[in-house]
Amino acid sequence: MNKNAISVSLLLAAAAFAPVAQAREGLTDGPGATPVEPDTVSDIIVTARKKKERLSDVPIAISAFTGQQLQDRGVASLLDLSALSAGVVLREDVAGRASPSIVIRGVGYDDFRSNGNPAVAVTVDQVYYGSNALIGGALFDIDRVEILKGPQGTLYGRNTTAGAVNVITRGPSDQLAADVRGEYGSYRHFKGEAGIGGPITDQLGFRLAATYESGGGFLTNKGTQAYAGTSPSPKVPALPLVPESDHVGDADFLALRGTLVFRPSDATTITAQVNQARDRGDNSQSDVLGVSATGFREPDTDPHTYYGTFVPRIHSDQSGAQVRLDQALGGGLHLTAIGAHIDLDRRYTFDPGDPRRSFDLDYQDHIKQDTVEVRLRGDTGRRVDWTAGAFYFRDTVQLGSLLDASDLVRTVFQTDYRQTRESWSLFGEADWKLAPRLTLTTGLRYNDETANFRGATLDLNPYGASVAGFVFTGVPVRFDNDFADDNVSGRVVLSYRPDDGALLYGSFSRGFKSGGFDGSTIFSAPEALPFRSEQVNAYEVGAKMFGRGRPFTLTTAAFYYDFSDLQANSIRTIGPVTTAIRTNVAKATIKGAEIDLTVRPTADARVGFNAAYLDSQVDDFVSSSPAEVARRNGNALPDTPEMSFNIDAAYVFHLADGWDLEPQVNVNFMGKHFKEIDNFVPVASYTLVNLRLALTSPDRRWTLAAFGRNVTDETYFVGVIPAATSAGVVTGQQRIVGAPATYGLSLSLRY
Repeated sequence: MNKNAISVSLLLAAAAFAPVAQAREGLTDGPGATPVEPDTVSDIIVTARKKKERLSDVPIAISAFTGQQLQDRGVASLLDLSALSAGVVLREDVAGRASPSIVIRGVGYDDFRSNGNPAVAVTVDQVYYGSNALIGGALFDIDRVEILKGPQGTLYGRNTTAGAVNVITRGPSDQLAADVRGEYGSYRHFKGEAGIGGPITDQLGFRLAATYESGGGFLTNKGTQAYAGTSPSPKVPALPLVPESDHVGDADFLALRGTLVFRPSDATTITAQVNQARDRGDNSQSDVLGVSATGFREPDTDPHTYYGTFVPRIHSDQSGAQVRLDQALGGGLHLTAIGAHIDLDRRYTFDPGDPRRSFDLDYQDHIKQDTVEVRLRGDTGRRVDWTAGAFYFRDTVQLGSLLDASDLVRTVFQTDYRQTRESWSLFGEADWKLAPRLTLTTGLRYNDETANFRGATLDLNPYGASVAGFVFTGVPVRFDNDFADDNVSGRVVLSYRPDDGALLYGSFSRGFKSGGFDGSTIFSAPEALPFRSEQVNAYEVGAKMFGRGRPFTLTTAAFYYDFSDLQANSIRTIGPVTTAIRTNVAKATIKGAEIDLTVRPTADARVGFNAAYLDSQVDDFVSSSPAEVARRNGNALPDTPEMSFNIDAAYVFHLADGWDLEPQVNVNFMGKHFKEIDNFVPVASYTLVNLRLALTSPDRRWTLAAFGRNVTDETYFVGVIPAATSAGVVTGQQRIVGAPATYGLSLSLRY
C-alpha cells in the first residue's frame, strides 16, 4: 500500500501593496526606512550578509525584488516567486497553502510535515522560521524580498543547503503615510491590503498593516455519486451522499501586523513587532489519474474536477512577537540582538480525490518556536570587516493525525507524536581586503543539534471490522527516539573588481541540513528512526556587470553541488508494506548555470530576462535491495527542471496632463521535472503568460490596473503524487492543478 503523501509545493514572495521600495541609502536592517524606488536593479540595498550593501557589491547570487516590483508583477504570495526568479520552484502537496516549500537550484524539501527541516532558511525581519508550516501566512506589506542562491552555512546556519529567503516588511515612514489596495477578479477572488505609519513622537514611530483574501476557488467536487450508500462490510457505516459543489479552493485569510520603532538616540534603535494570522480557507485538492487505492478510476481526465468525500479545509491561527536592538558602539562596532516567539495552532484536511474513504487525512498540529540571535559587526574601514555572533533555536511540534481508510482496510489510524528540537551555534565571517579591488571572505559556523521524537500509531478499529493487521503488521507501534549531531560549515570567497562596473567572484561553501524524523503516519518501528544530517559542498563562479550610466545589469553564475546523505521521500518496502518514508537516500550532484539580464534602453522602458539550467543526478542510492538501487541511480532530483526562464517587459506612456499608462507582460517557462526522487511521473513543462495595464494619476496617489494571469489558459500541475508498487510500477497519481486563466481589476490609493 502507498502512504498518501509525497512531497510538494511551495510558494514564495510577498504580496506588497507598497507604492515604493527600499531606500538606497540610510537603510536600517529591517522595518523603519522611508522607501525610495531604486533607479536600477544594482541600486537595491540588501542585507543578505547581515549588513547594508548594494546588490551589485555582494559576491553571492541574489535575486532581489522591491515591494513595488512585486506589486507590478502580480506577486501575491510566496507561491508566485518562481515566476520572478529562474531556478526557484514552489511545491504544493497534501498540506497545500498550509505548508509551502521552496526549492532553489534543485535543492529543497520534498515533504509537507511540520516537523521537518526545510532546505531554505526563511527569515522575516531577521527572525528565522524553522518550519514550512510557519511561512504560509506571514507575508504582506512587504518592502523587499531577497532570494540568496546557494548554501548559506556561515551567517544563516542550519537548513540552508539550498539558500535563504529574506523578507523585509515596511516600517514607519518619516511622515504620516497610508495606502490601501483592493483587487477583484475571476472566481469571486478578492484581496485587500492596507497600511498606515509615521511618527508618534520625534523618537517613536509606528506601522500598522493588514490583509484579507477570500474566494478564488476554481475546482469542483463531484461528490460520492454512485458510491453513496456503499460499505465494504455491514459493520462499517455506509458512505454518505456528498453532493456536487464548486468553488473548491476558496481563500479566507486575514493577517495583521504592528511595528514600533524607538530611537532614543542616534546610536540606539529598538524595534518591537507583533503579528497575527488567521486562515479559514480551503486546502489544496488533487484529482486522480489512473487507479486509486480502492480501485476507483476517475471517469474524466479534467484536473479541475475531483470525486471526494469532503472539501479539504484549513483552520489555522498563528501569532508572533519579536524585539530587536540595534546599537552603535562606536569605533565601527555595531551590536544587534533579536529575540522572537512564534505560535501556530492549526488543523487541515486533505481528500485524495477518491469518492471512497481510502486515505482521507485529518491533521492537527501545534508549533511553538523560540529564537535568540546576537551579532557583533565591525566595520573598521581598514583591511578587515567582520561579523561574529551566536544563535539559539528551540521548537516543539505536537501532531495528531487521523487517516480514514474505512473503505480500504475498514478502520481509522491515529498517529500522535511530540517532537522537540534544540539548536545552538557560533559563527563568524570576515572580509579581508587583500588589495584595493581584491577581497577574500572567510567564514565558519559551528552547529549543535538535538531532537527527541516520541509517539504512537494505533489502529482505532472503530467498527470492530479492521483488516489492517493483515497489511500493516507493525501497528500498533510506539516510539521514543533521539537525534544528536554537530557540524562545522563555512565559506571562502575571492572577489575582484576589475572596474567600478563589474564584480567577479569564486566561492566554496558548505551547507548543512539537520537530520530528524519522518513525520508521516508511522506504520512500523523502522520508520520512526532518525535519519542523518545532509551536507553539501558547493563550488561557484559568478560575475556581475553594469553598463555605463547603468542602462543594463547582467549577472551570471555557474555552480557544482556535491551532496552526501541526501534527504528525500522515497517509496520503500518495509516488511510486507510499500510505503513512502523520509530518509537518507543517496549521494547526489547538481550542476548548473544562471543568467539574469535587465536592460533599460530609456527611462520609460524595461526588459528583464533570467534563465537557469540544471543537471542533477542520484549517484549512489542507499538500499539493501539491488533492484531499488538500479532503479534509482541516475535519476534526477526532485524539482530540477533542466531549463526555466522568465521574461518581463514594461513601458510607460506619458499621457496628457501628467497621466501615465504602463502595459506589462510577464512570461514564465518551467521545464519538465519530477516531484519525487523515484522519478515515477514527470510534471510536463509549461509556459504562463501574465498581462497588466496600469493607469497612474498625475499626483501618483492612485493607480488603476487591469490584469490577466495565465491568459493562454495553460493547464499545468504544481503537485504530482504517484502511487506505485514495490517493483516501481505506477498504478495511479494524484495531481494538483495550477490556476486557469483569471482576470480582474485592482485599485491602489496612497496618502
